[in-house]
Amino acid sequence: MYFVFNPDSFVLGLAFGVLGLVLLLSLVVSTAYNERTLLFLAAYLSVAVGLLWVNAYQLRGASLIPRLLLVLGPALVSSLLMWLFRKRTTGIFDKLVILVVISASLGLLGFYGANNAGLNAEGRVTTWAIWLGLAWSALLGAGFVYRSIQALETAGPWKWWLMLGHAAGLMVALLFLTDVGRAGAAHWPVVLMLLVQAPPIYLALVWRSRLLNEIRLRSAAADVIDPLTGLATASVLVERLMRVTARVQSAKPGVAGDVIFLIQVQNWNGLLNELGPEFNEKLLLEAALRLRRAIGDNDLAVRISGGRFAVVAQGLANQGEVTTLSTRMVVSGLRIDSPQLPGIEFQFRVIVRNLRLAKPLTLPAAEAWLAALADHFNNWPSSHRTRSIWVLEDSADQSAIFVPGTSI
Repeated sequence: MYFVFNPDSFVLGLAFGVLGLVLLLSLVVSTAYNERTLLFLAAYLSVAVGLLWVNAYQLRGASLIPRLLLVLGPALVSSLLMWLFRKRTTGIFDKLVILVVISASLGLLGFYGANNAGLNAEGRVTTWAIWLGLAWSALLGAGFVYRSIQALETAGPWKWWLMLGHAAGLMVALLFLTDVGRAGAAHWPVVLMLLVQAPPIYLALVWRSRLLNEIRLRSAAADVIDPLTGLATASVLVERLMRVTARVQSAKPGVAGDVIFLIQVQNWNGLLNELGPEFNEKLLLEAALRLRRAIGDNDLAVRISGGRFAVVAQGLANQGEVTTLSTRMVVSGLRIDSPQLPGIEFQFRVIVRNLRLAKPLTLPAAEAWLAALADHFNNWPSSHRTRSIWVLEDSADQSAIFVPGTSI
């Protein structure tokens, strides 16, 4: 038994391996991010590779299918580029450019189909085929330049990869359609065109998909994520309170269960007066970062308004864990090693309230209950003037935060 190394088969297999990897990644990313342009790329590669296989093993390396693919590939990519680089409205001139490009590509395909792939009896490209190939490539090149100029100031940074892939594929097709470049096998020009086309186009489409999905995620999270601090919004806090209080709290004695912490930056106005109102956003971001570092990953951190925040911690084992978490929040505000605002101390005041409620809170009741609880910052007791943590007991604050329709 002998092993015969065939360089042509090896390089061809390597090329198809690269194209297969791009095809697989296109299918995976298009499914994960619902990106139709990647499905277009996957379909294009599948059809091209499939036709090359049929041509190589069923038609014994005929020249017609590779010639047709050399025209079809740049034409499809040109259509994709025109679609992605289009403006909000498509004018008459834009439609005319698209119509001319499509008509020229269909005309060249028909010419190859009716004239033995544009080859003479010796297998050389005829003069007519050369001139038609030049005219076709000039039209695609003009459309490419026209759309690229339109997109220079509008499309995202991904456009350069798409332009590179289209230009490289068109150049390879032009070289072999005009008989400037020659290959030993009919499939090699198409393989080379796909290799210079597919990777840059894939990178461009993935980059574009990532940017679009970031916009979609930000839009979808507009009601639940504070865009400045990255914490949850007050609506999420109210929804969490309703969900927690919907469960009957049957905690065992000594088990704290679910607890809400309201945090206020006591020296907020002093910091704004010292640093200036232009530091308002930096102060908010820094306070949120310090608070986020003090709590667990499963705790819900919320920005309420101004220098007020909230944290909902579920599953605390005992009162000792409540005290530890409250103290950690206060200490986190005193840290002055921040690279953003070095030397700035936040004097956090924390109100602690257990969420063992006898009845669930409805939406208006939860909002009113939360507002009444936050009002305790304005009525901080004289006995706690030197303290930063105030734990509200069920019996101690029942009258102060009672909301009609609930029992606290």
